[in-house]
Amino acid sequence: MQEVTIIDYDHQGRGMARINNKICFIPNTMIDEVVKINITKEKKNFMEAEVVEYIKTNPNRKDNLCPYYTTCGGCDILHLSYEDQLNYKYNKVINIINRYVKEDIKINNIISDKQFNYRNKVTLQVDKNKIGFYSKKSNTITPIKECKLLDESLNNYIKTITNTSEKIVLRTNGTDVLDNYQDRIIKYIGDKKYSVSLESFFQVNDNVTYKMYEKVKEYVNSSKEDYVLDLYCGTGTIGIYLADNAKEVLGIEINKQAIKDANKNKELNNLDNITFIADDVAKVINKIEFKPSIVVVDPPRAGLDEKTIKEIIKMNPKRLVYVSCDPMTFARDLNILKYYFTIKEITPFDMFPNTYHVENVCLLERK
Repeated sequence: MQEVTIIDYDHQGRGMARINNKICFIPNTMIDEVVKINITKEKKNFMEAEVVEYIKTNPNRKDNLCPYYTTCGGCDILHLSYEDQLNYKYNKVINIINRYVKEDIKINNIISDKQFNYRNKVTLQVDKNKIGFYSKKSNTITPIKECKLLDESLNNYIKTITNTSEKIVLRTNGTDVLDNYQDRIIKYIGDKKYSVSLESFFQVNDNVTYKMYEKVKEYVNSSKEDYVLDLYCGTGTIGIYLADNAKEVLGIEINKQAIKDANKNKELNNLDNITFIADDVAKVINKIEFKPSIVVVDPPRAGLDEKTIKEIIKMNPKRLVYVSCDPMTFARDLNILKYYFTIKEITPFDMFPNTYHVENVCLLERK
């Protein structure tokens, strides 16, 4: 056991201390706190530890907001005030971009909404009479009665659940709750409506999704003359949101079920200028005859692969809008794209309050 002072945060929201010139990562700590720790892992270049005792706490620390916080694996930075969370995420984006892209890029203030009751979807783990979430780094279930992140309609539904033998997936539009035995619900983002099943990919934070899609629309800045290519389009949510201000939209997505949903959503919104292809972006991007004037990408955490980047560069669109859920792969990709596009600005979004995750939307223009 030893005493350390927290000097910074890492990209997962853990506090950092230095021990014998080696960095130690310590969850549930804040800058300037003095803590006694127990080392749980030691590698050549770093250590991990857990707090045994808090000697001096940060005056902004928020404790006791959730009885499950120290055991449940859902939140990472709930002990930070919401203002501190947003500052942490904003600075994280700035640090990553400065370090890996090495360009003077305009980064707007982070856009957020409410801290709690924002999630429209939850997966509950079940074991005998226990219903809850997996504990941190384990398959042990932390039983819960409610979760502060969930929409109230989901929390109310959880209270009605009795014994069950399988994991439970719930989704809501704020009124109706979809469970393992129902079929679909209709969700609205702005004036667009979407048919959503339990399996559909759909952003979990409706309010921030609306703000993010509005920013995407602003950056795309299309007219009725524009051909918009929507890569990794999922259930077509972004492409459909943009379709009114485009000549034609083409969405590509590897998940066949997602494309089935996308076509349903196309019909639901009475659109005839959007088409969807179910295929791997990397495999088909060089085969499509569609000539986009604007490209939108919303890749998974792994970011863009080398081939896709090359093909986008070859297409030479006047604008590229990059929606990212991982700042590290985002910065890696921008470091290649910056030679062919001017990085105009980045807007971060807090899609997942109380976790270390941060989304970004970036506008790039052809050089």
